[in-house]
Amino acid sequence: MGTKMREVRKSSRHATSAVLAILIVVCTGLATGQANQPSDPAIVLDTIAENYYMPSVRAAFGTFTFEYSDLPTPFSRWLEERLAEAAGSSRRVQLLNRNAAAAMDPVFRKEYEAFFRETGTSALLHGRYFLEGQQVRVRLELTDLGSATLIGAKDWYVPASQVPVYASVRPAEAAAARAGELARLGAATQGGLTVSVSTDRGTGAAYRDGEELTALVTVNREAYVRLYHVDGTGHIQMIWPNRFSGGNGLMKAGSAIKLPGPGDPFAFKLQPPYGTEFLKAIASTLPFSDSQADFSDLGTNYRAATTRGLAVTGTSTGTTGGKDSGTQEVAESLASYYIGP
Repeated sequence: MGTKMREVRKSSRHATSAVLAILIVVCTGLATGQANQPSDPAIVLDTIAENYYMPSVRAAFGTFTFEYSDLPTPFSRWLEERLAEAAGSSRRVQLLNRNAAAAMDPVFRKEYEAFFRETGTSALLHGRYFLEGQQVRVRLELTDLGSATLIGAKDWYVPASQVPVYASVRPAEAAAARAGELARLGAATQGGLTVSVSTDRGTGAAYRDGEELTALVTVNREAYVRLYHVDGTGHIQMIWPNRFSGGNGLMKAGSAIKLPGPGDPFAFKLQPPYGTEFLKAIASTLPFSDSQADFSDLGTNYRAATTRGLAVTGTSTGTTGGKDSGTQEVAESLASYYIGP
């Protein structure tokens, strides 16, 4: 009896040791798997472009946003700086210090054609980042600008300890809440009207204090458009049409406005307070029934400010050959960007 008990105990100890050994192997494997991920961004860039048909690819920056929020954070700009440094050691990727994410929209692309032609840029480097425990997983993608096909993608793991305190990864709670309010204001959308808005660096771009921003807007059908700016404190103002350009806001199908445009006596120079700001475009196939003052504070009630004037009375001129269509189609679009030091 005593011998059997000793054997059972011995067997139990062996089983426990085996389980511990398995756990150690599993944990070590996980740690090794993470450790085996390239920590050198230059290696990551080379891996992304390893199947490209040319020895190297020249790319412009796209945007880098937090998870699936499409929101930039201070980490976005820090990430761009790290990648720009890494490109100096990459054998396969040449990165130009120019953000051109808006070029992925075919209508906005013409704004960048001269730049692509003069620099030989043929791809866009962009991605998302995810805060996972004590690390940031950066999903980098390289996209061919001509065909919009994916050249390659790779995860780059950045230890959280290597991220400076100022380069926060998560969006501020107020910015995330504001994005939710602005994303869908409840305008009754019907028909096939669409409107797109972007910054010159794309949606979700990161800017520095003192840099200048250009807004881009386009519609797929002839429509009346209003463009609003929401600052870091949540206050909204209409910035187009304005006293300098735009008239009644009527845009032709497929056309794009660039704001400021050539000859406009103003510029959007970015300055504190730092944080996330937004551009909101509203388009209507019928004229807006009210008037709004440009560049004036319209408060923080986004729904009231941006949907006011959509209850249309009268006739449409320009969208239906001068006849009253009787039906209003409305579309909206949102772009975010971050201003930092």
